[in-house]
Amino acid sequence: MKILIKDSLKKLENVKLFVLDIDGTFSLSGKLFPGSIEFANTVLKANKKFVFLTNNSNKSIDDYLLEFKNAGLSINADQIFTAGIETAEYLIEKFGPKKIYLVGNKAIKQVFENIGHKVVDSEEPDIVVVTFDTTLNYEKLAKACNYVSKGKLFVLTNPDLNCPSKDGPIPDTGAIASIITKATGKEPDIIFGKPDPLILEMIMQKNNVKKEETCVIGDRLYTDILLGKRAGVLTILVLTGEAKESDIKNIKPDIIAQEIGEISKYI
Repeated sequence: MKILIKDSLKKLENVKLFVLDIDGTFSLSGKLFPGSIEFANTVLKANKKFVFLTNNSNKSIDDYLLEFKNAGLSINADQIFTAGIETAEYLIEKFGPKKIYLVGNKAIKQVFENIGHKVVDSEEPDIVVVTFDTTLNYEKLAKACNYVSKGKLFVLTNPDLNCPSKDGPIPDTGAIASIITKATGKEPDIIFGKPDPLILEMIMQKNNVKKEETCVIGDRLYTDILLGKRAGVLTILVLTGEAKESDIKNIKPDIIAQEIGEISKYI
């Protein structure tokens, strides 16, 4: 590992909660990286905790639980936080149940409905929510542009421009939203998920830990590492996903690891 910020290893010893990204950090396209199980077991043996925080809204918590189980890792539902679920809950808390025009897959539509919103297609919505969508087409984009241009609240579940896959990067929420912005001239009103520190503060509160007891581990500088920096917690960049060491300029992690298993010996 490479230490970029002084005393980071000492801070790592005091960590009680590790907040992990999934895609590009712990696994890729459902396949765990070689050191992932070792890391998870080491954390538990040290009487510490780990949770997952992902900006990927394409899967439900049950999907992730099954995916991890099939890969040999058993975890609980309260160890997984997704930007899609947190967005739906935030909108309920702030505005109450609303009519939502959702640019997204079936799984995230079900999430919004389960939480109390009404997902509409032909009805006039209150809010336009854009998220990761592998079924994206021109009709969806045109409707979203129409509603946004009329002044409907424009919300993103996350700002990611691309999503890692075994075949290479594919368009994510930020890339889809940029089309709507270009067409309408309107920027999103709310961008949830990483790197907004609100989502991390919610996780720390639920797990009863302080900032100095929390560490964010991820493969993206502008979401994972920036999240940790904004929240004031320890950050570790792993080089198994998007970012390369040469990319580090304005956003500087505390520690760099080649892969997540390398961190195990320092816990």
